Amino acid sequence: MITVNLHNLQFNSFHGIHEEEKILGNDYVIDASVEFHEDLEVITSIQDTINYADIYNIIRERMSVPTPLLETVVMEIGNEIHSEFPQIRSINISIKKMFPPVEGIQGAVGVNWQKQF
Repeated sequence: MITVNLHNLQFNSFHGIHEEEKILGNDYVIDASVEFHEDLEVITSIQDTINYADIYNIIRERMSVPTPLLETVVMEIGNEIHSEFPQIRSINISIKKMFPPVEGIQGAVGVNWQKQF
């Protein structure tokens, strides 16, 4: 089994249920990992693996679409990645909103989505 990881991807996006989030945006950090069974003894070609640049582009494109709930965003990212790479056996994606507009929160909030295929 091979795991491809993307760590600390940073975006400024306009997700959220509050009006100020739709106008001002917020900073987000995404971690993603996908697992697949390797078919070869040794992988020596990008065609025989899952290109992390392709995963990044899927995430980047989806993060540009304002959405009220992070749950929706994380699930749609995961489903799009799996649709593009059906050989994936499991996926784990987390999204952190770095500065949530909730009084008293001194940190980040987020969601995590994990699925086996």
